[in-house]
Amino acid sequence: MNFEAYLDRPVTLFGIAQNSMTGAVLLCGSRSVVYIEGVREWSDTDVSKTFEVSGTLVAAGDDADLYSPEGAIKHGIGRHYVVKDATVERLS
Repeated sequence: MNFEAYLDRPVTLFGIAQNSMTGAVLLCGSRSVVYIEGVREWSDTDVSKTFEVSGTLVAAGDDADLYSPEGAIKHGIGRHYVVKDATVERLS
């Protein structure tokens, strides 16, 4: 999914709840990951379940943060997407 077209707009997304090292995410397809503001991690009973998440989609971070000034690769998540002011509803 191309999230760029929906930046700074209200969205409703459907996906699978998963936890990452940097917070709770919603998998909206095989390569589409969105972080949920205010949700540090999903409970064990919510992981791998389907959710509807609504809020404002914003971009955070920068891919340039993944490289040192010398060009070496650094650990991080770079540019990513976040649903702010999210409401979350479990569907399954």
